[in-house]
Amino acid sequence: MSIQPIDLPVLGAAASTKSAAPPSRLAALSNVNAELTIVAGRATSKVGEILSMKEGTVLTLTSPLNAPFDVMLGETVVARGELVAVGDQFGVRIVEVAEGLVA
Repeated sequence: MSIQPIDLPVLGAAASTKSAAPPSRLAALSNVNAELTIVAGRATSKVGEILSMKEGTVLTLTSPLNAPFDVMLGETVVARGELVAVGDQFGVRIVEVAEGLVA
């Protein structure tokens, strides 16, 4: 099996270190919770292989080891980040924010 890296679309300029205030038209939504999904990569498998999966099965992801993680809101990539340790949990440090999300 040959593994090929994928080209990720450019999201825009890298995120600045300052915290951006939401545009006034979105200010009313500032306190609404939104669930984000962090995606490390994708895998493709035949249905038969999925049905025969058991503990210990390894799925090969499409992303290289040093690829950034996609931060998704629904089906939309809103940022990209790198995996970090936050105490005894994982976190994602944002390194790129989609254009139009920061004021």
